[in-house]
Amino acid sequence: MSAASGSRGSRNRPTVLLDRCVPEGIGRALNHFDIDYVTLADAYGADCAQNIDDVDWIKDSAGHGWIALTQNFKIPRVAHEADAIRDSGARVLCYHRANLTKEAKALILGRHMLAVRRVIDHPGAAFWRISTRNILRDI
Repeated sequence: MSAASGSRGSRNRPTVLLDRCVPEGIGRALNHFDIDYVTLADAYGADCAQNIDDVDWIKDSAGHGWIALTQNFKIPRVAHEADAIRDSGARVLCYHRANLTKEAKALILGRHMLAVRRVIDHPGAAFWRISTRNILRDI
């Protein structure tokens, strides 16, 4: 896996790995908060990104020190995926629902930017679900 070049993932700023279900526009919104982003396609190539196993990108994101952003809220209930988070020390943010619009996703991140900053600074494994109202810590 290689980091993206150019303006994404190349500076000494925190980087968020966007799961394939998170639109790239969310990454551009994060840039306004001095957070870089890398898409799965940036990291693995377009073909591989469509089929990569969740365990692989979870472990790789931790290895790079990236925060992963997904809408797959079932990850902590899938034993081998939850184990990948714990074993690798991955930090994962997740939307509370899969059917949010791109605008709703951006608004939720903006509303909880302090929590995003906390998970960036969080030592060790974390899986936090963010919604319009609150943040739930599953791991």
